[in-house]
Amino acid sequence: MKNRWGFLALLATILIAVPAIAEPSEKGCSIRHTEMLYTVTLLDVLRVSGSATVIYSGKRDDEVHTYLLTNYHVIKSAISIEKEWSPKKGKKIDVERRSQVEAFWQQYNQCSRSVGKIGRRAEIMVYDEGKDLGLIRLIDRERVIEYVAAIVAENEPIYLGEEVWAIGAGMGEPPFMTSGEIGFLERQIDAYPYMLSTAPIIFGNSGGALFRLGEDGYELIGVPAKVSGAGFQAITHMSWSIPHGTIYNFLREQGYCFILGESDCPLEDEDKDEDD
Repeated sequence: MKNRWGFLALLATILIAVPAIAEPSEKGCSIRHTEMLYTVTLLDVLRVSGSATVIYSGKRDDEVHTYLLTNYHVIKSAISIEKEWSPKKGKKIDVERRSQVEAFWQQYNQCSRSVGKIGRRAEIMVYDEGKDLGLIRLIDRERVIEYVAAIVAENEPIYLGEEVWAIGAGMGEPPFMTSGEIGFLERQIDAYPYMLSTAPIIFGNSGGALFRLGEDGYELIGVPAKVSGAGFQAITHMSWSIPHGTIYNFLREQGYCFILGESDCPLEDEDKDEDD
């Protein structure tokens, strides 16, 4: 009798354990892809590649607005400032010109089988060289992008040792994910905060996304921007990301509070030219 009950208990354990093992795999196929991988694009900037992440796509003022977050240094080559003659002021003035960039989404069958890519042109809306962040908008005003990254709540703490995933188009390849942990939170680079993760990144990952798994799904907690180096060698598992607090500040300062789900925040008046 004892052996019989022991066998039944073992059988019950197996029957209960099977769904528990299978379920994360089923969820991982859909959630990891839709909440992380599919939100990150390869960004073509005058034939130089980087990454950008969709952080908003929806209707506003009777047209679709889709915004992608990236690094300033990724889009820098598409921004030029030239001296041009101003008849109104009777002198040469600085004129900024911004070239369009193009974002590419990889298309998949069965979650992971690549079947090609689609592209959308985008215009540079705002940027902050110090924060090393830029915001671009798709010129497509009709189609909503389905997969959008969720930015972690501003007051949510990040902890050392948390598992994280870095998504980006390293070396110009289709966006892919690497995993690691949060290693350090208090580094200042050029007077701005950065956090260290051990999720490897390489050239081309800049402008992508660093995610963690929160209570409601995968959350964007940073933008990979720099990698440590020794001599001419990149230390890929020592990657530095711009934290979400800087992202919040950037979007508010530039007047894009609606992306954060907040009321519109009008831009402050720009300094007027002394000659005006």
